[in-house]
Amino acid sequence: MLAFASVWMGLACLTLSMVMLLYRPYFTDLNIWLILWLGSPGTLCFAGMILWVYRGDDAEEPGVVAQRIQCKVAIAEALVAAAIVYSLIFNAQTLPDGLPTPLATPTITTQTQ
Repeated sequence: MLAFASVWMGLACLTLSMVMLLYRPYFTDLNIWLILWLGSPGTLCFAGMILWVYRGDDAEEPGVVAQRIQCKVAIAEALVAAAIVYSLIFNAQTLPDGLPTPLATPTITTQTQ
């Protein structure tokens, strides 16, 4: 079940990173955190646990072979998703004056006649 979950987690990470790449308003701190700190490491952890369980098992049962393939696909998806997010971070534009303040004080101008 972990192999199946890891594939779907990897697919979710890859989909979110592609959405961030193609539609920049989704390039937010929350989505970066979801991929780099939760999704990709979780996917790698689940897939790694399954591969570790079957490390010495030479059985060629269809279920074991399918789980190994699922884990390898999940690892590839997680790595590609993290690479996309890191490339977005490294190529992000910086604002010259920093971030604008949300509550900027307006200047009051008076007209004299």
